[in-house]
Amino acid sequence: MAQHLDLRAGLRVLDVGSGLGGPARHLAQHAGADVTGVDLTGVDLTEEYVDVARWLTDRVGLTSRVRFQQGDVTALPFTRVSFDRAWMLHVGMNIEDKGRLFTEISRVLTDGGLFIVYDVMLLGDPALVRYPLPWASEPEHSFLARPQEYRPLLRKAGFDIVAERDHRPQAVQSLRDAGGAHHPTSTPHHPAGGDTPPAAISVAMGRDASTKIAKVLQNIEEDLLAPTELICRLR
Repeated sequence: MAQHLDLRAGLRVLDVGSGLGGPARHLAQHAGADVTGVDLTGVDLTEEYVDVARWLTDRVGLTSRVRFQQGDVTALPFTRVSFDRAWMLHVGMNIEDKGRLFTEISRVLTDGGLFIVYDVMLLGDPALVRYPLPWASEPEHSFLARPQEYRPLLRKAGFDIVAERDHRPQAVQSLRDAGGAHHPTSTPHHPAGGDTPPAAISVAMGRDASTKIAKVLQNIEEDLLAPTELICRLR
């Protein structure tokens, strides 16, 4: 997804619903030489997430390249035309008013700016979707929508959809790997040359992380859900 942002020095990038800051730090650290000189900003509703994102970013020496701000993504705390690029990763499932979300993103983007959506989207009967899931333990707290619901809302907000990708095959493999790595009976993996293993996914997702991973995998395999990427350009 990072390469689809078409980054170059001097661009301003907004990470919508930045959580603990991992995607923004990935851009700053791993997305290639083109990221040098890019202004990266993350915004999230949960103040504690923002605090932890800042702390982690400081720990890995990226404070000068990435900043985080508390704010509502349906009422962004930025002036018009503040950014050239925006992306959101697994955010829409937590937001009921997606039309307002997309309108706000279009407001803060420059004309011709790119916006990438990567959400888990609904394909089948919502009554058959199994919970708990990584973003919601109960259906009342989940705002899944179908790709055909996203598209008109994005167009109404001023975006043209230039590409759409269904990432089910990659997601299935990734979730299987994650489920095995964090299964209670699995052996912790220590990276070569280091004595500290990666933090368990339960640190961020809770004690029922393995159940959530298993459920989302099952829903994807049964064609109820699909991780979907939409690449959009503001008219």
